[in-house]
Amino acid sequence: MITDLPICDPLGQTIVIEAPEQTLAEGALEFVLEPFQPLREQVSAITGIGLEPDESWPEEQGRTVRQMRLAAAGGTHLGYLAAGQPDGQRVIFLHGSPGTAEEWDRFLLDVPAGQYHMAVDRPGFGTSGEEPRIELADQAAAVAPLLTASARPAVLVGYSYGGPVALRLAADYPDRVAGLLLVGAAADPQLEQAHPLQQLAALDFFAWLLPTELANANAELLNLQPGLEALAPDLARITAPVTIVQGLADTLVPPENVTFLRAHLPATPGPRVILIEGADHFLPWTHADLLRAALGCVIADGRPAPQSAEGASLPLLSSGAR
Repeated sequence: MITDLPICDPLGQTIVIEAPEQTLAEGALEFVLEPFQPLREQVSAITGIGLEPDESWPEEQGRTVRQMRLAAAGGTHLGYLAAGQPDGQRVIFLHGSPGTAEEWDRFLLDVPAGQYHMAVDRPGFGTSGEEPRIELADQAAAVAPLLTASARPAVLVGYSYGGPVALRLAADYPDRVAGLLLVGAAADPQLEQAHPLQQLAALDFFAWLLPTELANANAELLNLQPGLEALAPDLARITAPVTIVQGLADTLVPPENVTFLRAHLPATPGPRVILIEGADHFLPWTHADLLRAALGCVIADGRPAPQSAEGASLPLLSSGAR
């Protein structure tokens, strides 16, 4: 059970979630399919096959989730989905590349009391127009108005490419970010090597043939490495508590990114790291319950410790999931 896992261990600790026990037949099948794992992840990332919305999403969307728009410079706008209590703790969800706000459907239904969940369509995706912002810093700048719209700092949840967007925001606006949850997040520029087919797809003729969101995704991914290089020295400026969740079988954003983050984020208290054996890149779909529990830890990390009548700080108690 997720509630029995010690995922709210103190910051700076590493928690390993063991893979479920397999039958002999399941183990044999996994062994046979293992060489095809990178291809399967690539196909799912590009096509969305296997990443369908939760079954209750179409029915519930109009009743509990609101489509919002935030005006931006130059007549553009930022679209996002919102659910929960507008005066509660704001949690801003940032999708990968390609992707849309609807990827966070499982986190927009049944929002915990006292929270306000905002899932963003990053520029060039979903309802935020077709014009891409291929620089990491520009993506973060586009989302920044959601941080500054309220006096209360927000928690950021960044998945895949959304991870470095969240890190860029936390480095640039340290007083506006209460916590970070990074899910399969890219970070190490040395791991971002462009494939020749990506460079070919970026040529005008081929980019024109691609669906807009795929062309935009390719353009921003080709520019991610310099963005991560510029981000690396600024990671030390992040003051918000950080929790990292990483699948150890992820071939799209490999686990070595965790090592890079540990080396560049402030050492005290350091990030909380949750490693999941056998898990691939698609954790928001395959491990939604664990991510909800981890988000509860992040929100608790950002709360001030309660005070006794004498003013002494009392320890926070954690049950692992909230």
